[in-house]
Amino acid sequence: MSKYNLDEKTGIASLFTGKNLNRMVKVGSTLEIKHFKMFEYLNAYVVDKTENTLKMATKELIQETFFFPGDHVAVNYSDSKELYVITGEIKTIHSMSPLELTVTTNHVEKLKDLRKYERYYVSLMANINIPGLVNRVFAVVKNLSTGGIKVNCSEYLSTEETMEIEVVLDRTNKMTFTGAIVRREKCKGYFEYGIEIRGISESNLKCLHHYINWLSSDYR
Repeated sequence: MSKYNLDEKTGIASLFTGKNLNRMVKVGSTLEIKHFKMFEYLNAYVVDKTENTLKMATKELIQETFFFPGDHVAVNYSDSKELYVITGEIKTIHSMSPLELTVTTNHVEKLKDLRKYERYYVSLMANINIPGLVNRVFAVVKNLSTGGIKVNCSEYLSTEETMEIEVVLDRTNKMTFTGAIVRREKCKGYFEYGIEIRGISESNLKCLHHYINWLSSDYR
């Protein structure tokens, strides 16, 4: 139970030792946003902000129409010295062409802290196969490491079952492993699970390491 740690439930203003999001990100700041159904980040900039929301507009036109309030997104923001990874949910869609939306921020962390725990914030689709259930359970992967993943899911899942998880990494690669829930948190409208990897093939392990190495080099 102690091998995989879910994110600490700290307030956004406490994550930067006095340097909160409202003070750090400026109107006009450039950042990148990724919807969990997308394989690439979109270049965007900050239109407006509050203590725990960011209103953003993309710099490019998009064809996708799957953006909806409540969807999970990951945001990368960097200043001259540090990279910050922000996870959140879409609060409002203001327009689609170009995309303009307001995101409620849930968690912010510096890259060096992610490397300390070998954990990377992402926004990926996943399917969970539960023994005894015909239909797969859909989830959104919020972070991953070589030891496990954290997912958000609308379904209540038992902590007693070993399950098979399929994570869609990009357009051509999927990773499958067996895992067990080591932590569960009830959130507003969904559950948050920490899932420890219990069994994984050599090919899937290589795929996981390749993806993490790609994330590490992309964040530098």
